[in-house]
Amino acid sequence: MKLSKLILFTAFILSLFGSSCSFNKSFFHPNPEFVATPPDASSGYYQLGLKDSIHYLFYERENPIASIFLLHGNAGTLNGWSEVADLYYQAGYQVFIIDYPSFGNSTGEATYKNIIRAGKLGALAFNNHQKVKGTKRIIMGLSLGGNLATMVAVEHPDCFDALVIEGAFDTQKGAARARLNRPFKFIGNLLVKNHIKAHEYLKNWTKPLLIIHSTEDEACPFEMAERMYNSATSTNNKELWTIKGPHLKGLSYDFDLYLIKIKNLFNKK
Repeated sequence: MKLSKLILFTAFILSLFGSSCSFNKSFFHPNPEFVATPPDASSGYYQLGLKDSIHYLFYERENPIASIFLLHGNAGTLNGWSEVADLYYQAGYQVFIIDYPSFGNSTGEATYKNIIRAGKLGALAFNNHQKVKGTKRIIMGLSLGGNLATMVAVEHPDCFDALVIEGAFDTQKGAARARLNRPFKFIGNLLVKNHIKAHEYLKNWTKPLLIIHSTEDEACPFEMAERMYNSATSTNNKELWTIKGPHLKGLSYDFDLYLIKIKNLFNKK
């Protein structure tokens, strides 16, 4: 593309998104649909500031293998993501899963600031839940939730005994670049702010870590997983499980092996 056309295209993108703030909002796809409580779960809320609240579902089990705090991806609501939680519930885990601000029954604006606050406050609500106390605790994040989980886990290490992330991106700039075709990848650097540098956070994670990532993932390229794995130098219990298939296909790739790897987090020395 000629330089003049490239300049015009860049100007168009800048005018379309207006600012880095509005471009970052494109990471979220909130849906305010009503979420009904599934048969196997209970429903609750915790406060996000003075006016807003975050909706969560809790799948309780007697004598669970472990308790999972689950942070989902950037689209959908608990109407769909509850099916993922139910898979773990049926496998012997109890699960605490939240919807982000403006998703489902949760209120508030879907901004990175609010979603980060929702994740951190959710970690405390999870850890303080009477049924979670005394159990092994896993924080699990998928895609955007995986990026968020690195910050939440490292800043609240007493809340969790292990960290599992699948299909996560390491930075917002990197995720934006992955969406853009050449020669426009530089626009991601111009317009996107890095709210969470997952590979930087993972340098300080000292507990078991499982990173699940497909070499065929086009949404979050595999090199992101390699960068996060290599940066996790403070833990001796870590694994990068390489799978095949599209973004977030670990559960359908080999669910039995998925469960074995999660359970083995607590068996390795």
